[in-house]
Amino acid sequence: MTIAKVQHYVPQFLLRNFGHGKKDQLWAYDKTSDRAFLTNAKNVASESRFYDFEVAGEPITLEPFLSNLEGQAKAVIDSILDADSLTGVADEGKAVMAAFLSVQLTRTRTFREEWNAFPRMLREHFSKTGEEVALDSQAEQLLRDSTENESKQQTGRIMMEAPQTYGHHFLSKQWVLAATTRDHPFILSDNPLTRQNLNDLSPRGNLGLQTPGIEIYLPLSPTRALAMWCTTLTELVHRGAISIMSNAAHTGSDAAKDPEGILALSEAIMTGRPVNYSKQNVENFNSLQVGWSERYVFSSINDFHLTKEMLQSDPKLKGGPRSQVA
Repeated sequence: MTIAKVQHYVPQFLLRNFGHGKKDQLWAYDKTSDRAFLTNAKNVASESRFYDFEVAGEPITLEPFLSNLEGQAKAVIDSILDADSLTGVADEGKAVMAAFLSVQLTRTRTFREEWNAFPRMLREHFSKTGEEVALDSQAEQLLRDSTENESKQQTGRIMMEAPQTYGHHFLSKQWVLAATTRDHPFILSDNPLTRQNLNDLSPRGNLGLQTPGIEIYLPLSPTRALAMWCTTLTELVHRGAISIMSNAAHTGSDAAKDPEGILALSEAIMTGRPVNYSKQNVENFNSLQVGWSERYVFSSINDFHLTKEMLQSDPKLKGGPRSQVA
């Protein structure tokens, strides 16, 4: 089979969902140059030979593996968008999505840059602590920067193992279909699988996939997104709904007072139907895309005011997210 030379770290089918017209045009914003421009899906979130490398002099490519997985995931995502519900996603479809999400977590430029930064972080750690590193030790080897080919090999291995490593974490979450309107659309980035944890408000929080309170998000289209919430959060929602109904029954009221929309949220979670996001919810969702992005943010419309405000408030966001030495 013909192997694509230009290889995407955000699948083209996902980018096309945010495009329009015959050429799947979408708006992009470059954080480094402060520039918005109209482009198409095949030209963004990609690099030449990004998943090609050599092992013992033999050429290897991961592109066929990714193309096959993307084809399976596209079928599941299309079914969700067509039905506007998660109800019809069977166990097999969820397993496909868990594998897809696991690979997406590890396939981006951001992940590779974080991986490449690990030796520098170790050197900074030893510099701060004053610890000696023995020559030819495992630690000494970890301090050495990888070549580009070595980096591709190492991150490629992680990516291939990702479904077994991370898949069960995605399956353990409560999946929710988030909804907005074309007037206040979701945006996408070049590192689209984002996380937040409101239980920990420190920078980037406690964001492990199995951490209590974790929330994981992936935009599917300008108006729909997949939210994966820790079950501790959804249990709180259901308990709140029960409390509201109990209070209504106790007071003899015909209508339960529910200004926060807890009853509707609880019902949507249980039925798989969309949870309608407020303008503030959408802004929070989109702020995660900006904060986790490496360089580019994508949108169905030419409106990047939130991105610009965030970059002005915190210029560090012009680069991709990076771990820091404690």
